Amino acid sequence: MTDLELKKTLLTCPGDSIQEHIDAVGMSQAELAERLGRSVPKLNELIRGKAPITKETAARLEFVLGVPASFWLNLERQYQDELFEIEQMEFLEQCKTWVQGFPLPELRKLKVVSDTRDKKRLAADLLKFFRVASPTEWSTIYEGSSIAFKIELKYTTEPKAISSWLRLGELQAEHLEIKPFDKSILKTSLSKIQEISYQHSDTWMQDLQEVCASFGVALVYTPCISKAPIYGASRWIKNKTVPLIQVTDRRKDYNAFWFTFFHELAHIRYHNKSDIFIDGVEEISPDKNKEDEADAFASRMLLSDKDRRLLADFPKFSVDLVKQLSKQLKKHPGIIVAQMQREGRIDYKDLQMTKLKVKVRIGQTMVGPL
Repeated sequence: MTDLELKKTLLTCPGDSIQEHIDAVGMSQAELAERLGRSVPKLNELIRGKAPITKETAARLEFVLGVPASFWLNLERQYQDELFEIEQMEFLEQCKTWVQGFPLPELRKLKVVSDTRDKKRLAADLLKFFRVASPTEWSTIYEGSSIAFKIELKYTTEPKAISSWLRLGELQAEHLEIKPFDKSILKTSLSKIQEISYQHSDTWMQDLQEVCASFGVALVYTPCISKAPIYGASRWIKNKTVPLIQVTDRRKDYNAFWFTFFHELAHIRYHNKSDIFIDGVEEISPDKNKEDEADAFASRMLLSDKDRRLLADFPKFSVDLVKQLSKQLKKHPGIIVAQMQREGRIDYKDLQMTKLKVKVRIGQTMVGPL
């Protein structure tokens, strides 16, 4: 027998106690109804648990049966609590199939869901995680035409994984202290951001996050999820008051990270608050003009046109030359190498050059509390 079946079997309504008391004093339901001032059908509903014991009814039962009103009210409260628990268990039983498809191993690791195989408990955890009342509301928001969340994942192959990754970013953003968004401060902060990119200090990710917060952008680092092929995303959250840039470490070297960051920053700087951009999900058709604009901005931030003209003067690159150019241009050597590899001017198989590139990994400390 399952826990649900056992609870149903043991459930007793307050009406059972009413019946026991009138049986003990030799009173029929018809007589009790008359003494209470209730109709027989109404009393029958009360005894069968179809109608609740109100304060008024409890007071009348005290006068008629000599049992304190508090007893009947406590009995009713306990019954309603047990009934609610059963209804919740039945509801979560229906949600068990919905749990399938979510990236549970990753969500367990991040302590978003419980470390359990109980699908009912996992369903409850997921509903709280997404802040939805039922799987129907989750589907409306992430697969349907939601008014508040204008994105449709129904055409993607893994909507549950993608929605989980996006939701993780929103939770991360809740723990950041963000100034009101100021586009002018964003513009003046670009040189500071490029300095962070060049210096590559031990705290560069935290430093970048703090600079973004100073001009009102929430920047979060969200670990990649196996079935969510996303590199980055940008959108406005909290009723379109806070711009959010969400970056993952999926296949990222230092150059790729910064290109993604600047790409998403361009969307925030230049495009509409109602736009949602997810880099890596082909089924969500992007606005090509806006994507091209964001790509162009990212390329300029990595290497300006002037930088590229200077680099074009060198027919061949060496490790020492790249390091020298890095100091001259104030660009990280890994970015110079990656950009020249993309242009076919440095061979990807050149291991000495490749060693100048840096891998980006998002650790648990960067994820923070969820």
